[in-house]
Amino acid sequence: MKRPIVTAFTAFAIHLALTLAPVSAETVITPVLTTPIEGMPDTEVKVLLFDVDPGWKTDHHIHPGQLFVYILEGGLRLEVDGAEPVDYAAGEAFYELPDLGMTGANLSATERAKFVVFQFGEAGSPLIVKRGAIMGHRSGCVSQL
Repeated sequence: MKRPIVTAFTAFAIHLALTLAPVSAETVITPVLTTPIEGMPDTEVKVLLFDVDPGWKTDHHIHPGQLFVYILEGGLRLEVDGAEPVDYAAGEAFYELPDLGMTGANLSATERAKFVVFQFGEAGSPLIVKRGAIMGHRSGCVSQL
């Protein structure tokens, strides 16, 4: 019973890596855990380890769930719509509210960054929903990951 969940989650992580990473990139996204939350029907947590290339940057996107990020190595810049960019370094953590448009990027053009992402939300919901031309509105969604 566990195997289909792991297989589906691995496929999801590969799709996520291919969608968010530049074609020549060697970004690695490793699924660590996906599990339902006991006593909270239709709720799950996803944990992923990201190892991203120098210069890596996401597309504009939202997270439908509560998202927590812990930086292991390097640094990240978070640019949330309507706010000033914030830089985070190894050893720091941050929380991203659901449904806010944003981009994230590796601060370095020469060094990799590693971070752990924890998402808490509706079971089966994607980690990322990419935004289209209409930013800040659900109608701007072009794909779900």
